Amino acid sequence: MKPNYRIAFINNQDRLAALCESLAPVSALALDIETVNWWNQQHERVALLQLAYRERRELRVAVIDTLARLDLSVLRPALESNLATKAIHNAAFDATRLARHFEIVTTPIFDTMLAARRNGERRYSLQAQASQHLNLPLDKRTQTSDWGLRPLSPTQLDYAARDAAATLMLYEHQRGRSLRGEYHVRAGVSSTQTALPLIASLPGKRTLKKERVAAETRPMQESMSAEDTPLSVASLALLGIITELPSRYSPEQLAVSLGDERVGLAGWIIDRMLGTETDVDEAEAKMLIADLHQRKLIAITPTRRMEASAAGGKLWQQHKHI
Repeated sequence: MKPNYRIAFINNQDRLAALCESLAPVSALALDIETVNWWNQQHERVALLQLAYRERRELRVAVIDTLARLDLSVLRPALESNLATKAIHNAAFDATRLARHFEIVTTPIFDTMLAARRNGERRYSLQAQASQHLNLPLDKRTQTSDWGLRPLSPTQLDYAARDAAATLMLYEHQRGRSLRGEYHVRAGVSSTQTALPLIASLPGKRTLKKERVAAETRPMQESMSAEDTPLSVASLALLGIITELPSRYSPEQLAVSLGDERVGLAGWIIDRMLGTETDVDEAEAKMLIADLHQRKLIAITPTRRMEASAAGGKLWQQHKHI
């Protein structure tokens, strides 16, 4: 299925003001962002903000160039209003960064990824959900491009808009199925997420299932320091991939590839530790990679490739019982 929607590229204040007027009467909108240098909090920037909504039942997507020196505070009434639900796929990533970079505390939020997980679905990435429930394929190849470069290509704009449109359509589908996706941004968000406890060896399916169920009963948060939070099973799996395949992946490539067909050693590690039927959402992978980088367990080379640090390699070897 190919969704029919109109894209508006917003790169000046007048267009942004007109968009705010269009958003005033809507009861639901979807929100998505594209970031650069997301693995390093000091250098991270939000490059695009995409908003999908319906106007007279017609689907519209606004792609806002957040690097164009716009005053984004004019979006605060729409994004903080209790009269409009904001649909976000993995709100722990997007909503946290809106609060961090623009001081916009989005509410109320319906997290479409959280709704899928609460419903017991193990393929919960946006790509998997759009394919299964909307018959809508999402091509993730453009996601590895540099969103900080201008001008953006038509392919990039189409990709950015399609994710937002898919999120709104998925939200409408999930609401029709009476799924629950309520999510609340906690005050004082920082750079790392609450994670599952570090395990002494690779888990069996029964142990891992219990740990994942426990994690899925609460939203993924970014409110604790790295020193206070142990590594998760998924973090350890990513550390293993980076250790075993040094300089193979850029941060963007690894985050995207985990949602695609899992092949080779990287796919084997993920399947062994998380299970073959368990999905890894792109934004979820980004948070885990950023956390590994902040803990200094991995490093980014000048060519934007990932390698394990001495501490990271040692930690993986300690828990490598394959």
